[in-house]
Amino acid sequence: MHIKTFQAADMATAIAMIKEEMGPHAIIMNTRKVKKADGAFGTATRSMVEVTAALDEEVVEDRQTRRSRATAVSRAQAKKSQASSTSATGRIPDADAIVSALEPIRDEISALKAMIGSAGFAGTEELKKATGLTDEIESIRSMMGFLLENSNFYRGIGLDPNYLVCYRRMLERGVDHEFALKLVREVKAGVPGGRELDLKSVVNLVIEKINKTLVVGDPIIPYSDGPKVAALIGPTGVGKTTTVAKIAARLTLEGKKVGLVTIDTYRIAAVEQLKVYAGILNVPLEVALTPEELVSAVAKFADKDVVLIDTAGRSQRDAKKLSELASFLGADQTIENYLVLSSSADPAAIDEAVRNFGCLEISGLIFTKLDETAKPGVVISQNFKTGIPVVYCTAGQRVPEDIEAASGPKLGAMLFKKSVDIHLHPAVASTGAYGEASPEGI
Repeated sequence: MHIKTFQAADMATAIAMIKEEMGPHAIIMNTRKVKKADGAFGTATRSMVEVTAALDEEVVEDRQTRRSRATAVSRAQAKKSQASSTSATGRIPDADAIVSALEPIRDEISALKAMIGSAGFAGTEELKKATGLTDEIESIRSMMGFLLENSNFYRGIGLDPNYLVCYRRMLERGVDHEFALKLVREVKAGVPGGRELDLKSVVNLVIEKINKTLVVGDPIIPYSDGPKVAALIGPTGVGKTTTVAKIAARLTLEGKKVGLVTIDTYRIAAVEQLKVYAGILNVPLEVALTPEELVSAVAKFADKDVVLIDTAGRSQRDAKKLSELASFLGADQTIENYLVLSSSADPAAIDEAVRNFGCLEISGLIFTKLDETAKPGVVISQNFKTGIPVVYCTAGQRVPEDIEAASGPKLGAMLFKKSVDIHLHPAVASTGAYGEASPEGI
């Protein structure tokens, strides 16, 4: 995929630049306002629009050939065609449909303005400051203006307004372009008779599609003929030790016998932290310094239901350390490896971690820090890319509340919440709250 970022004084100029360089099939991935130095010493700044656009490789045309065809005659014909497709009121034919699709957003903001205005906030600027809506209002205004001006531009990828709004929201929340487009197209194709749907129905169908497509794994539970031995591996700083404690606490509360092993001897604090958790939970802890000691430690827990192994964080770029870890854990063939990843990490770093930790056989993925990310879609994208089951999601530091089994409907609903504000509260931890939200907030 060809991706490029453009900067211009306004959205209309940016769109013109994108059309000129990338053609009518380019897709807007992201827009934002930036400040650019304007002066001899960079002291003055001016506001600009930054737009990131993408184009599938198979439709990328040779620019020199394309420009040679763009003669004065063709430009005149294009202008004439555009003029003929415009209604008498100067609006494009499907503008009403787009406005209708975005009506829930405008109504919601209007209602919020009225509610806060009645509480005593008089001026518009004061209202914006009070509600913190300035950026959101500007974003929606920009999006609506863009859609109204460029609906035919988007029809090239075959999306009607409601599907387009849903597609753009998924991009904003971290779902890869390829999978977001595939989801909405499959949902659209599955509507009998191709009839139009309201935005809420499209969102619900997308969440349903995610639930059917997402591969989730079973939580860590005992085997019927012996202990389940699970090692948590992953990059540094993703929260492996805390996650081990959460899983151990949940299993203990369920009446299971748990044994803990740590091979993270690089960080004294990590060993001490796990000792504290082990003492609180009243479960035994062994420290293994060599592969042979790990085999011996696991053997000591033959009477347990589950044995959990905490490992030292490894950089996904340190091939030597990853090879050492693989050799360490490979000493016991009963060990199943669960890759722990931070959902707040850069998507490219997550891709790299999954790829390079693949030197070990991975049984499942655990995503942490869902309370710290604005792009929960990275969980869904990673699952779609690899097919590796997502087993747990965590959102917070509390033990054992802030962890639960992965759920397609909840992860899907997170994409369409009004804001990504996730926390597992004690009262609902057993039923799950990290993704339960009304999709109307799109």
